[in-house]
Amino acid sequence: MKRLLLCFFAVVFLPMSARAIEVTHHLASSIAFLDAAEETFTYKFYNNRDYDIKTSVVTTNTFGALYPFKATYHSVGTYNKNVFKPQSYFQTSESRFHKRSKEIVYADGVPQYRISIKDDYKRQDETPIDSKYASSNDLLSTFAALTEQIIRQNKCDFEQYSFNGKRYSLSKVKTVGKEKIKTPYFEGKALKCQYQLEVLDDADAGFMLQKDEPIYFWVLRDKQTDLPFIARILVESTPFGELEALTTKIEVKK
Repeated sequence: MKRLLLCFFAVVFLPMSARAIEVTHHLASSIAFLDAAEETFTYKFYNNRDYDIKTSVVTTNTFGALYPFKATYHSVGTYNKNVFKPQSYFQTSESRFHKRSKEIVYADGVPQYRISIKDDYKRQDETPIDSKYASSNDLLSTFAALTEQIIRQNKCDFEQYSFNGKRYSLSKVKTVGKEKIKTPYFEGKALKCQYQLEVLDDADAGFMLQKDEPIYFWVLRDKQTDLPFIARILVESTPFGELEALTTKIEVKK
């Protein structure tokens, strides 16, 4: 799950007022000053009603040789104001030894069943709902809900449960303040926020991040389109050292 987090923050900053918009984000990540991964995200919002979000990540260079990994994540659904209802969630991943995929099928925003494939083994399972977390979405849809709040209120304070087909988690986001930043690609006065993912039932936080490790991110606006976007992501401590992701380019279609 945390692999997904490291490359999803650009998802959450799209203007919801546009009738139709498509945004592609390009990011480069480094760990302990080593180039580690490249990420691409494409987001489509239609008529303040439908969303389609897709992202991919691949490890590169020395880190990629040591820990080869690539994945894609895709979520589609509908939204109305701050209510987001996923229709389908799909992901694929490939490491040195295994290929995996997972699909979650929804009805009116409620997960019905999960299809999982590991190498040549396929299984389908029901997804029983815990009433304590009945309003949970997939993680991409959770980020989309956070988007709307930041666009309208210009602050990050937000909580939402997510469900990955097996386990529930709680996304906690808070506003840290305003801060001037400068990267090789963008600069300006940014909104600084802190994100934490609380994995419920004492589950492992996952690859790359230690449990409850905060993720900091800085939000700027594109000078050409006034589109809010993530300029920088920072995780101060991972098993491999400090992790930083920088947006290198953003493409917008309206």
